[in-house]
Amino acid sequence: MRLNLSDEPVTAELLAESLRRAGSAVVAVNGNSMYPTLQMGWRVYLKPARGEELQVGEIGVFRGSQYLTLHRLVWKERGGAGERLVFRGDYNRLRERVDPAAVIARVVAVEIPGRRKGMERVIAIEPDVLSRFYRFAYGVFSLVRRIVPARRRPAGPPGPIERAARSAFTGLERALSLFLRERR
Repeated sequence: MRLNLSDEPVTAELLAESLRRAGSAVVAVNGNSMYPTLQMGWRVYLKPARGEELQVGEIGVFRGSQYLTLHRLVWKERGGAGERLVFRGDYNRLRERVDPAAVIARVVAVEIPGRRKGMERVIAIEPDVLSRFYRFAYGVFSLVRRIVPARRRPAGPPGPIERAARSAFTGLERALSLFLRERR
């Protein structure tokens, strides 16, 4: 989901500077990748955040290749090149691996338009079924990683067990996304 700002790279810098000085910002969203959690035209309230501070399950704003993107943090990968954050839209199956330095904010609330002007509601973003799922899965993974020694396997395509685990994870994601309630 893109933020409803210009696609100029300076926009990200201006928003980051505004967040740093004012401590918050309100912007409109453009796109459907976070449906039903967030919808096009809604306004989101942002607080400054660094990638290292963002928790799995939270919705963050990061600098994309051409514009600012607003997606949910679903995983943190640690490797030889350092940490990478994995984001995904609730309605979008594409995962984006992002450097933590690209994160500039977290979504803390959403303004939902009312049926008439002046009837808008501001609702704090609280953990939903998907954020709980991602936190639980990441917590279990972190615990298992400490207990079970990492095995070195040659680079290449994933094995059958890893493919089955990924398929099960993706299936659970899709099933749980059906339980996201639409805010109106």
